[in-house]
Amino acid sequence: MEHLIQCIAAFFGCIGFSFVFRIHKNFRFALIGSLGGTIGWIAYLFLQNYFTVILANLFAMMLIALYSEIMARFLKAPATIFIVVGCFPLVPGKGIYQTMLYLVSNNKTMFMNSLLETVGIALALATAILIISTIFKVIKNVRNLRYKS
Repeated sequence: MEHLIQCIAAFFGCIGFSFVFRIHKNFRFALIGSLGGTIGWIAYLFLQNYFTVILANLFAMMLIALYSEIMARFLKAPATIFIVVGCFPLVPGKGIYQTMLYLVSNNKTMFMNSLLETVGIALALATAILIISTIFKVIKNVRNLRYKS
């Protein structure tokens, strides 16, 4: 039951975040991006039982990026719209807060642990987006070469 509540909260959090970026003007994009965020959170909840937090974030973000690229092609819209909204549940806000708290509290050991985990998660999110978008660009270039010859 707790996971269901988290997934619903992820969906509505993404909807709210889409208002910040003014994606709500085309509400269909906001809903689709929020659905991507929910799918990513479901994947993260499942994967955290089998992998480290950083790897779970990497794979969940890869799923969100894949979903975003597919929806972008299907709806003829930029993938960035769906990626930005979809990544919201995975962004390590709590980790950033705790890192700063430990720094201000002069707790050096906890600060370093929290800093490394938070930076690892952020790098995992960026790497996942990079991997999926690169794959889609390579596929697009191969198709363009095939049609030119």
